[in-house]
Amino acid sequence: RSYGCIPLSSWQKSLLLLISRLAMSSGTSDADACQRHQHSAIIQLKDWISLSKFSTLETTREILCQPKHVNNEVKSTSIDAKFDVSENKGINAAAAATEVRRLCVMHSIRVAKYIINRLASDGVDQSNFESTIHLNIDEITSENFLVEIQVPSEMPLTDSSFVSSNELLQICDLAQIKFILESSLDVKLVPTLQNTIGFQIDEMLQHDIFQKLGVLFYELFTCDGSNPPNLKPESKVSSHDTTRDGVRAGNHEDEEQPGSEKGRRKYTEFDTSKAMKRLDLSGTMESLQQKSLPMSICWLVTDLLECGMRKEGMFLSLMDVFSELTQIMNEPEIFVYEENISHMALNFCGKNLYGRNDALSTLIQAALTTPLLSESDMSSVVLIGGDPGAGKSRLVDAIKEPICKRGWQFLSCKFDRLTQNQPLSTISSTFNDFFRSLAKMRSELEDGVLVDEDQNQFIESVTASVESHLSASGVVFLSKLIPGIKSLFPDIFRRVVIDEDDSEGDQTQRHDGVKKRAGGNNIARNNDIDVISDDESNCDEDDYDDYDFLVSRSTKNRLHYLFQKLTQAISSPEAPIMLFLDDLQWADKESLDLLTSLVIDVDPLSIEEDADQRCVCFVLAYRNSEDCENPDLVYCVSALEGSDAARTTHIQLEGMDIEGTNAMLANALKLPIRLTRPLSEVVHQKTLGNPLFVKVFLTMLCEENCLSYSLNERRWMWSIDDIRQKSMDKGLALVLSEKLLRMHCDVQEALTFVSCFGKRVQRDVLSMASRDAEELSQLMACLETAVEENILEEDNGYYSFPHDLIQQAAYERVHEKELRSYHFSIGLQILKKAIHTTQAEPLSLVAFIALEQIIMAKDMTVPDPKVRMSLALLFLRAGKHSIQVAAFPSALSYFERGLSFLGEDGWERNHELSLRLHESMCHACYLNALPDRVPAYTDMVISHADDFMDQVKCHHMAMRTLASTGKIKKAIYKFFEVMKELGEEFPDKVDPSLIFSTLTSTKDDLSKYSTEDLLNSPKMTDKRKQWAIILMGSMSPYIFMVTPMLSPMISARIVFLSLRYGLTTESAFGLFMYSYGIGCLLQDIDEGHRWIRTSRLMLERFNATSQYPKLKCVQYAFLIYLKEPFQSITSVLLDCRQETMMVGDIEYAIFSSTWRGQFAVLTGEHLSQVEKECDSLSKDMIRLKQTQSILDNASMHSMALQLIGSSKDPFALSGVSFKDEDEVLEFVEKSGNKAHAISIYTYRVVTACFFQRYEDAAEMIEKYHSKLTKEDFRIHTVIYTFYEGLIAFRTARAQPHVEKWSKIGGRAIRSYQTWAKHSEWNFENKLLLLEAEWLLTKGEYDSAEKKYVASMESAHRHKFVHEEGLAMALMAHYFKSRGDAGKEKEYLDGAIACYEKWGAFGLVSHIRGN
Repeated sequence: RSYGCIPLSSWQKSLLLLISRLAMSSGTSDADACQRHQHSAIIQLKDWISLSKFSTLETTREILCQPKHVNNEVKSTSIDAKFDVSENKGINAAAAATEVRRLCVMHSIRVAKYIINRLASDGVDQSNFESTIHLNIDEITSENFLVEIQVPSEMPLTDSSFVSSNELLQICDLAQIKFILESSLDVKLVPTLQNTIGFQIDEMLQHDIFQKLGVLFYELFTCDGSNPPNLKPESKVSSHDTTRDGVRAGNHEDEEQPGSEKGRRKYTEFDTSKAMKRLDLSGTMESLQQKSLPMSICWLVTDLLECGMRKEGMFLSLMDVFSELTQIMNEPEIFVYEENISHMALNFCGKNLYGRNDALSTLIQAALTTPLLSESDMSSVVLIGGDPGAGKSRLVDAIKEPICKRGWQFLSCKFDRLTQNQPLSTISSTFNDFFRSLAKMRSELEDGVLVDEDQNQFIESVTASVESHLSASGVVFLSKLIPGIKSLFPDIFRRVVIDEDDSEGDQTQRHDGVKKRAGGNNIARNNDIDVISDDESNCDEDDYDDYDFLVSRSTKNRLHYLFQKLTQAISSPEAPIMLFLDDLQWADKESLDLLTSLVIDVDPLSIEEDADQRCVCFVLAYRNSEDCENPDLVYCVSALEGSDAARTTHIQLEGMDIEGTNAMLANALKLPIRLTRPLSEVVHQKTLGNPLFVKVFLTMLCEENCLSYSLNERRWMWSIDDIRQKSMDKGLALVLSEKLLRMHCDVQEALTFVSCFGKRVQRDVLSMASRDAEELSQLMACLETAVEENILEEDNGYYSFPHDLIQQAAYERVHEKELRSYHFSIGLQILKKAIHTTQAEPLSLVAFIALEQIIMAKDMTVPDPKVRMSLALLFLRAGKHSIQVAAFPSALSYFERGLSFLGEDGWERNHELSLRLHESMCHACYLNALPDRVPAYTDMVISHADDFMDQVKCHHMAMRTLASTGKIKKAIYKFFEVMKELGEEFPDKVDPSLIFSTLTSTKDDLSKYSTEDLLNSPKMTDKRKQWAIILMGSMSPYIFMVTPMLSPMISARIVFLSLRYGLTTESAFGLFMYSYGIGCLLQDIDEGHRWIRTSRLMLERFNATSQYPKLKCVQYAFLIYLKEPFQSITSVLLDCRQETMMVGDIEYAIFSSTWRGQFAVLTGEHLSQVEKECDSLSKDMIRLKQTQSILDNASMHSMALQLIGSSKDPFALSGVSFKDEDEVLEFVEKSGNKAHAISIYTYRVVTACFFQRYEDAAEMIEKYHSKLTKEDFRIHTVIYTFYEGLIAFRTARAQPHVEKWSKIGGRAIRSYQTWAKHSEWNFENKLLLLEAEWLLTKGEYDSAEKKYVASMESAHRHKFVHEEGLAMALMAHYFKSRGDAGKEKEYLDGAIACYEKWGAFGLVSHIRGN
């Protein structure tokens, strides 16, 4: 890089254009310095500036001084004649002149700011200025300043001979002009003045200094070296003329150094007495305007020259001058580029923020910390509250461009007071826009329209990340809400289409025999909804089949989890996301639930150390005024603030301060801030600084002629006294309403019509809501008028209100009853044109808009029964769709509205539709956790049902409602009642012999079928048997929990019905439950594994992908582990946790994590990881309200903490209110929860065994042994049996007269001998250790010693480090009893090494302490 310095005073010479019209000069007192500066500058610039465009300096000056509005005639005679257009390569001469003029003004402003920066008065805050050098007033001359020019390194520098200042450097094109002007780095003092400190300027010199600056700025901005008009050259205010010479002309004995007080006083008296007399200020403004300078510069220079006249708005300090220059430079579009704005209209355009610097800094800081928080799996949440019009949206918009330049992605959406879209569409729309933009960009890249390798890599990384985080079924599920995702994954959706085609015949067969009453005709094929026939308003049972009815809350869980994985997939620390949700006070409950889940449920139950980091900053803006309070929002904000997964930052936007209000007014009126200060004080008092109130108040003042534009003054004028009389006490809403009332009545009606759709509506929707073309034409004409009046905005086919308060004013213009009529007529009119699809196809977005309009019509009566039935069916379909996308509150609303159209004669007029709507309401109440409302709809169905099959769905919902509220025994009792009605009865008492005979009989039945025969069995068509199997599958987990001996009976019945009547999805689960019984209870493990594989294939036949993770989870946790290595089971259960969450089954995701922890104990996984997982799992159970296994987890957690040596309380950590395990055991015994008792009991026995508290362990075995039966076989059985056997043999040696301990130990050996036949890896080392203890009990020491060694080797080989340590500890105890201290120490040290590797440091301390 090379630099050159050019004297500031030389702009009237040949470098006029190159350095902001600061050209060369030969008039400086230091001729040698001037020549050096000239020579340096010309050498650096001449070789890369073309010399071919302008022929004379006068030509250049004429082009630059052309009027702003040059017509073609003037241009052709005055410019093109002297500007060679043919050589200009297409550059427009007038445009070039305008751009150069603007750039030169901007550069001159920089110079002027520097000059002000060097002048320090008593009233100037030095902390705001960069320099500490103070200048004497003598030094305010142009030759004392230099402009530093940077020459780009790519421009070659060559030696050149001296070029005199008379030679002309001419410009080649606009781009070079702009580049040179913008490449100036700084303005500096000449070297001789760098260290000069002058005296400070006192207040008495202010006016004289302002005038001197005015003269200097006049010369600087006019660029021709001329003086202000009527200022005689001999009387020009100069340093030599006024200060020093004046002092000499006075009393010579008073002459002192500039810094002396006496000299300062003399200088002051002379300068103020003579400078004003010499300056004739008439014609200054006209002269500046003739030179085509912006009005802002004209006012600045004129007011500096006229400051001594004491007029309103004069400069008070140098800070005022500096602030005004800063204002002009910061807002060039307003104050310099005047062609782009209208002076006669208020300027509220742009994205300026006023008085929000602190809030903006807070927002930026929260965004910048997001990548750091993501490393700790935390999200940054910014909560922006404020009154309407406070500028919440504008604040966030201000950060959008800066963060996007830093690699961020900005996603935003805005909620509406009148919701009219599909459920969850507001949030999903922002993701849809994101994927649509990616798809468009990919298309442009493929077509060669766009060439950007970085963008291409970004698209590929996003698609690869989405594919890795979401399964194909997850992508398909999300496409219901985010259709834009389809275009990025065409392969996935091609496979889906093929799968649907293949299964079409199966689906047809599935519904054969199901139809009863309906004719199956399509609804609303005609354009007029009021001519639908009776058949067309019938409800086909296919429209709401049994499997849709079985949708549960897991759908909502799945949706939330998929959105969590989606945000994780598309964000990263390198490309963070800012998700801005605006007007959150209007958000519905399902959207707030999704938002809460996105923020605080960061990959729920995650136990992966290397999981990808999600990097999202959530910015939530909402009104916190009382009239907009949303209880769901209050709950959401409270949850976010209390979550450990989010760091919340609060920003409360109040009104602007007086400086912010003044800045806003100055920009709106295109005036300097000093001129608007008196007006701002009044406006701020009236509006309290609310930006929207300020805007409305100024508009009101214009309409009432209290604020007007003066053509003579070329600026806005006002009367402060008149404005003080105006009031805003009646509130903004009333002010806006009064403004609307002043418009034409047709425009008012049109605005009310549009406001019924909310803040924003598409033009096409308005077209569908209009009755005919004439009405549409009239509507569009009125809306255009509203756009001209700034009441509406039009953009890209949408009409929107600038603020929702304006929409509210238009909406509330008429009475509520009239509004209902508006909504109802709009809804019906849209439905007439929108419904052309069959019942099998989903409703369109426009149809949902229409239905939402009808909902807002509330209790509007519809006399025509045909229309009522048709509307009821449409609301049934809308509710069904809402359930499929987990929008349960919306579904409830749709079903309720559908019921309202049935009327009192609904059951008689359309029995099937009434039945389906009541069933659906029962289902929606269950999904929305409204158990008290379920019985009413169940009773209604029962009282009107033709047969029991019409009641079964409601009975099912009643059972699930009872179970979900903890009334499990009542739910099971109702289950048996319903099963009896369906023809399936069960015995009152079940004993082991009955279980054995039932399983044996089922085994014989299945032996008649090969796997292929079974899979090719027909599908079940008998409705009663279908529902019998559905209910058994639904209730089997609860039955297993309370009465486990009934589970084999349930599984046998499902298999029996499937073999006899055909297969269903639940047949696969029945077959697995049978395989569990046959493998674990009858110990026929190979037979059990055979039917496990068959059950998987059966699910594949039904394409039941959502059920497969659940089946896989229970198969591995309950049976497959008897053959597969335990270590592989932990990995599979980890996958199951992810897969069950992907399909929304949180219940089994919790089970997967719980069972994974149990297998982690079996495999000897490091205890710190086990403890961490237990702690995290307990918290997740509480947060997700899945606490059915929390006591099991707390017991396992307690064992891990004791082995680690931690004093933490696992029950306090898990949120369970028990002081210790004894109290827990007492509680579970009283509650009859056998499973929890067995779990607690097992982990206590294991802990006692490792700590060698054998007497305590034996006492627990005696106390609780009766509670564990053969029919309760589960993973705890495997764990317990091993440690029970070890303790039994130890106790048998201590109590040789008690035979039961040897029997217990012998039973443990026999169990492990059976299991070891199927998995040597899992059970060999345990069997060998049990045998060693048995041999030792019998006194066979040598054989026992060999078994100990073999057990250690087997445990080491199969990677069970904790059991290797246990074998060594028992071996050390054996050598201690034999008196071999050396061997004892050897094996004890080996045990300690294994325990340390396991992480059992508490156990190690215990051993060393003893």
